[in-house]
Amino acid sequence: MPKGRIKYLPIPAFFIDGLLFFVSFFTANYIVFDGVFPEIILYRSIFLFGLLLWLAITFRLKMYDIPRIIYTDKVVSKSLHGLTLFTLIGATFLYLIIEYKFSRDFFIITILLFGAMHAIFQILLMYVFKRYRKRGHNIRKVIVLGFDSKIEKLIKSVLMVPENGYELHSIFSDNEVPESLQTFYKGKESELIPYLDKSKEVNALFISLPPEKSAIINKYISYADNHLIRVYILPNFSEYLFQHFRMTYINKVATLYLRAEPLESLTSRMTKRACDFIFSLLVLIGIGVWLYPLLAIIIKLNSKGPVLFSQMRSGKDDKPFKCYKFRSMTVNTESDSLQATKNDSRVTSIGRILRKTSLDELPQFYNVLIGNMSVVGPRPHMLVHTESYRKSVQKFMVRHFVKPGITGWAQVTGFRGETKTVQDMKNRAQADIWYIENWNLILDVKILFLTIWQVVFKKDSNAF
Repeated sequence: MPKGRIKYLPIPAFFIDGLLFFVSFFTANYIVFDGVFPEIILYRSIFLFGLLLWLAITFRLKMYDIPRIIYTDKVVSKSLHGLTLFTLIGATFLYLIIEYKFSRDFFIITILLFGAMHAIFQILLMYVFKRYRKRGHNIRKVIVLGFDSKIEKLIKSVLMVPENGYELHSIFSDNEVPESLQTFYKGKESELIPYLDKSKEVNALFISLPPEKSAIINKYISYADNHLIRVYILPNFSEYLFQHFRMTYINKVATLYLRAEPLESLTSRMTKRACDFIFSLLVLIGIGVWLYPLLAIIIKLNSKGPVLFSQMRSGKDDKPFKCYKFRSMTVNTESDSLQATKNDSRVTSIGRILRKTSLDELPQFYNVLIGNMSVVGPRPHMLVHTESYRKSVQKFMVRHFVKPGITGWAQVTGFRGETKTVQDMKNRAQADIWYIENWNLILDVKILFLTIWQVVFKKDSNAF
């Protein structure tokens, strides 16, 4: 019987990764040491340690479990997650334990080479696997019991997409089945078990029946369990719960967790924090040391007042923090209550340039460095606005489940700048909540590139 995941895939996949690590390790040797390790026993030991560490990370993150529906961005994100852990643990081990005996150049080159080759291997593996399923391999034959809008959507978006590895075998329902699916219709719900007694090809049963038929559902589940058929039930409450949710257990009591939050995972938070710290440090060292003093001089020459503007903003879990910006307005008494508008008389001439190019936000990389902001996340609002919108915008406070960011999904999807109406803020909040529920490293990288593209080339009309 075909499995949802190919059972032994992790074994050859790990060996291929091991080969890629071997190639990376010894290529770095030729680049750094001209092919001759300075301490061969030490470097061989480190190579074995690296293999064992990668093996542990691979199986801990289930990096080679291939799901039925393959999302390339999620696969790449999981790979980046694994590589980040591999780098952090490896660097900690090498530089705290071995110290000066190990070449930093060698370590960096090995990681870069291995990361690039591993990412290419993962993408190729997913491509090959999708092609493999399209050709009729690793197929799970499915029977559908019951018919409604939920099951129709599932059939069209999942079960009839060849690369997902499903094959719709038949439909049994007391409800009307549309003409386009009539070829799969085999009878009423009561005819399912006699049909299954004759057919030995079915691997999965999808059930979408109302709660009043719970006794019948249990009968079908019992039959399927005794005939090695996996059962999937489409919950009836999805008719009135339109957000993502997942089932969890609290002391053996089934509960619905009404929001997927990838950043609830400690390893995800550590990975994002490590990336934030490194990126903000690079910006502050690479750009800040020369650009910050230059902008400070220009701001001081342009208008009276301090170079930096600080303001209390709403942070993670609604905890206030001091947010820094380059001052782009004249000193005024309304800065803590009135947001900037188009042609705002408070904005200075140099301030318009700073705001248009987002250069006024650069000091917030210091906020990122010290940990009260992230590079990517929902934009922080003034405290008075948070208090106002939490009353008028449904789910507005959900965006405070994560650290605020310098840029975010809302900003790159058209919801940057002034919020003239409550609907504008609703749109922004919805975009921020989508980001929280769908976070991964690839999404952060995408948002960063879109931000740079919009600042440099698009010239957002909402930036003023």
